[in-house]
Amino acid sequence: PLFMLAEQLRERGCRVDVVLGASTEEKLYGVLDIKRVSSMLTITTEDGSSGTKGRVTDVLPDIMERNNSAVVYACGPMGMLASVAAIAAEYRAYSQCSVEESMACGIGICMTCVLPVIGDDGITRMVRSCVEGPIFRGDLVRWDEIGTIPADALGAPALDLS
Repeated sequence: PLFMLAEQLRERGCRVDVVLGASTEEKLYGVLDIKRVSSMLTITTEDGSSGTKGRVTDVLPDIMERNNSAVVYACGPMGMLASVAAIAAEYRAYSQCSVEESMACGIGICMTCVLPVIGDDGITRMVRSCVEGPIFRGDLVRWDEIGTIPADALGAPALDLS
């Protein structure tokens, strides 16, 4: 979905800087496709086999500062998304994160894909990423509490086991 988004943004005349990362060069996906639609492509691999050695989040701050980025779109593992959201917030940029949660049913019944997200009213709710997502504002996801049910979250009352 991010490749299509990049293409649409370019068609609107937007600058599209892409950071594409993987653990190794063999695991990089869509390099030629993204080159066609990006203003600038930065590649990172954890082993240094292609591009800059390191992770996406290692090069993101420099790119954001250099280009005065206003919006960051990200897709990847939860830990990376949490870091991208934190970096975007540090640079006062808006972030949209496409989460990679396990979605067993895909229609919201099984509740395996829930995560804590702060609503517009400031209240945290357990939302289904397969229904209400999978894209969320990075600054509203409670990244440190993924996989848990925060005590103050609505939609998932605490059990009284006494």
